Amino acid sequence: MTNEHLAPAWPSAKLMGAEFVSFDKETLTVEMAFMPPPEFATMRGKVQGGLLAGPIDEALGAAVYLATDGKLQLTLDINMSLLRPVAMERIIVKARAVKAGRRICFLEAELFDHEGKLSARATATSMVTEWPGQGKVEGDG
Repeated sequence: MTNEHLAPAWPSAKLMGAEFVSFDKETLTVEMAFMPPPEFATMRGKVQGGLLAGPIDEALGAAVYLATDGKLQLTLDINMSLLRPVAMERIIVKARAVKAGRRICFLEAELFDHEGKLSARATATSMVTEWPGQGKVEGDG
């Protein structure tokens, strides 16, 4: 895919300074860059650990979208391990669809700090969904 440096336009992605970097169709791996906003800083000047789930979830969503030819996802669970503090600098998330089915997608992601050091890992399960208005989402009333 050649859409390098594409900035996602929805509010959550904009807040985190999301930027599409690449997609490898063979491995179903997406790479995205993020610039944490100042509000993500702790009193130590690092990214608050729980807020790292945001960039990870955005990249996981992109992996589902690209692995399923344009479907959306609802995250069912994320299991995240924080490996080291992350500076308020540009971060990279590589997310991969391990198994993309018609209804469920199993995913994994790695988050790297501005020095390229692995700083967080995650696994997730998502439900594959249609775009809003194109089909009922399971669980809706």
